[in-house]
Amino acid sequence: MQKQCVHCTVGFEVTDEDLQFYDKVSPVFNGVKYSIPAPTHCPDCRQQRRIAHENERNLYPSICKLCAKKILSQYSPNSGVIDYCRECFYSDKWDPRDYGMDFDFSRPFFDQIRELKLRTPGIGLNVQGNIQNCDYIHYAGTSKNCYLIMHADFCDDCYYGYGFKHNTSCMDGFYNLGCELCFDCVDVNKCYDLKGCQDCHGCHSSFFLRDCIGCKNCFLCVGLRQKEFCYENQQLTREQYEAKMTEIDLGSYAVYQWCKGRLKELESVHNFKHFQNTNVTNCTGDHLTNCKDLYYCFDCEDVETGRYLFQVVTGAKDCYDIYQYGLNLQMSYECATVGEDSYHMLFTENGHVSGVDVYYSWYVERCKYIFGCANMHGKQYCILNKQYTEEEYNALVPKIIEHMKSTGEFGEFFPMNKAVVGYNESTAQIYYPLTKEQALAKGLLWNDYQVPPPKVEKVLEGAQVPDNIKEVGDDILNFAIKCEITGKLFKIIPQELKFLRRQGLPLPRRHQEQRHLDRFALRNPRRFAQRACGGCGVGVWTTHLEETGRKVLCEGCFEKAVY
Repeated sequence: MQKQCVHCTVGFEVTDEDLQFYDKVSPVFNGVKYSIPAPTHCPDCRQQRRIAHENERNLYPSICKLCAKKILSQYSPNSGVIDYCRECFYSDKWDPRDYGMDFDFSRPFFDQIRELKLRTPGIGLNVQGNIQNCDYIHYAGTSKNCYLIMHADFCDDCYYGYGFKHNTSCMDGFYNLGCELCFDCVDVNKCYDLKGCQDCHGCHSSFFLRDCIGCKNCFLCVGLRQKEFCYENQQLTREQYEAKMTEIDLGSYAVYQWCKGRLKELESVHNFKHFQNTNVTNCTGDHLTNCKDLYYCFDCEDVETGRYLFQVVTGAKDCYDIYQYGLNLQMSYECATVGEDSYHMLFTENGHVSGVDVYYSWYVERCKYIFGCANMHGKQYCILNKQYTEEEYNALVPKIIEHMKSTGEFGEFFPMNKAVVGYNESTAQIYYPLTKEQALAKGLLWNDYQVPPPKVEKVLEGAQVPDNIKEVGDDILNFAIKCEITGKLFKIIPQELKFLRRQGLPLPRRHQEQRHLDRFALRNPRRFAQRACGGCGVGVWTTHLEETGRKVLCEGCFEKAVY
């Protein structure tokens, strides 16, 4: 089936396999299947629509509206959202069903669920599981002694990271999985003590590597496999390598930046494999690990059978159109940030922990058999947060679905103009950037609220920051540094300073958000183009686009080149 996207007008295909999946996950009530229609948006626009509701990184000072203590919140003070601290949100001091609404068949469903979202108290920071000394983490769970890590789980002593899973003592990273003592690394898996590396697997005790596997004690190398004591891709003896390393002081900001620039030069003549996958079977995508039967998927690990999945990790099966996370997610479609032992989640934004048959809901946890609920946990048979019996629930939901069919809402995810965060606050702004004028013209929210700068003794310009970590005194904790790119002020926290001193690394000159964007810019876009293999000339699909100037090889030619 060929279709035209109603949002961007591009053509896209819906296959027989897709239609079979939609039929398989369609909800059934009283023995009647309510078939999910084929999508009206292309895969890219579906993804943009989902992540336009996700504010993963913009955090604001707030006050819990129940206990009145100071908290950090994903909602700005001008958002209109009622936010609670984690303790109050999960307490028995309130009941989300007290905010329940009768379904109004004279109104569109999406208007009603947004109204419910705004009237029902929500959680300030999106965290689950056992959290110890992690007051400043978001979209994260089960971690200890961490600070400003997002899309993260099972981490200890980690700071300023995105996509951290099962990490210990890592800082300033983007997609570090199963790593320890890694710094300034992008897409590294099961690595130890790496600095300034990208696309590495099973490496340790190395610096400024790109596309290396199983390497140790290497410096400024690209495309190596199972090597040791290499410098700029040249094999050295142990003695030669160690002598070289004594000449390099990475505690100097100037030296560290020179090394990053030199790595880019080495990358410019490297032959890249057309995809960056490990242990995959029948998969089309990039940065996939231990996956099978996936199509058009990115940044996934331990996932089987799915399409259009992004950042789904630590286990999932039979899923389509999911943005983030996994943890044993099954039989789910068109959701954002759902998982942890959840089954049959449909059109839901933020559904967590043992969810079953959760439809069209907005931040729910440990819920079963609910439709159109918001900010709810531990409940079942609810519609718009109102409690029903099982019989009443099974009778009313089909009527609501028929109503949504008549309004064109059934089978669609929450529209972007129903988000409760500004488009510029959302993850969509990173992948699908819009100007303020463009966003407002589309009827989207835009938030101009600015967090007040920190109160400090002194503000340091970049040139005033000591070049070498050895020259930094404890008084730096009382100062703010002005980002050399954005002008935003940021502070060094004690655990960050301790980490940098122990690892012999320089202080940053850029705000943590700018550092995140810098790392994001190092990654390939989430789209494919067909190019000719630089070795044999066969056509390959790759995320290394022509404009990068990189030479790409098919898997066969790449294996011959590196082994």
